[in-house]
Amino acid sequence: MSEIISISPDLNLAPQILESYRAANALAEQAKSYVSDAVLKAVECGRLLNQQKAALARGGWLAWLDANVPEISDRTARRYMALATRTNDTDLTDIATLRQAYLATGIIPEAPEKEEETPNPNKPWVKFIRPLDAFRLWYNRRVEKGNIDTWPEDSRRILKNELRWFVNLYEKL
Repeated sequence: MSEIISISPDLNLAPQILESYRAANALAEQAKSYVSDAVLKAVECGRLLNQQKAALARGGWLAWLDANVPEISDRTARRYMALATRTNDTDLTDIATLRQAYLATGIIPEAPEKEEETPNPNKPWVKFIRPLDAFRLWYNRRVEKGNIDTWPEDSRRILKNELRWFVNLYEKL
């Protein structure tokens, strides 16, 4: 049940609400403008990097980058160059390209790379357990319909052959 809140009839926060709303919208518009400018400069930088790399002899790119623009890491240069290759100055509306632009300029952070987890034998791994769980559910439903001894011989033989792999795996563990 919701609680009824008593508000003083004299309270009027409308001026403060409007002020906050207008300030938030103005800052959002300013941020959009800065983001657009940042993306366009990243595209320009990427095009210049692509031209410079093409002008260099094979194998000299990373040395040139380190010596001449040490502020730009190889990874950042690759992101900017890829962005410039896929982007038109006039069309930054493609969502994939826009996301790449935001990633390239650091407007949104890249998701950290997931490290491969080592399976913990005491904790089931959903990725591997789901098919086994589905099999267990199938088996339980099948047994509810009739005892395994009442199954046709072919059904029991096929199941036995399929389970042999799991028995062998279990024994190796």
